[in-house]
Amino acid sequence: MSEPKGVNGYLIKQQADGRWSLINFHGESVAGTFATEREAIAVAEVFVDETGHAQKKTKR
Repeated sequence: MSEPKGVNGYLIKQQADGRWSLINFHGESVAGTFATEREAIAVAEVFVDETGHAQKKTKR
């Protein structure tokens, strides 16, 4: 398995089955699975979840 990569505030992580997912800063999968790392990166570059951007979230 590959090391996770950070893209646009999300981690691109390879799962045990070889597929790829976008992981938010809480460790939750927010998009995927994708067949290739390149597909996951392309989605992460434009992805914004419904509750707001991963980098902009703060604990209150």
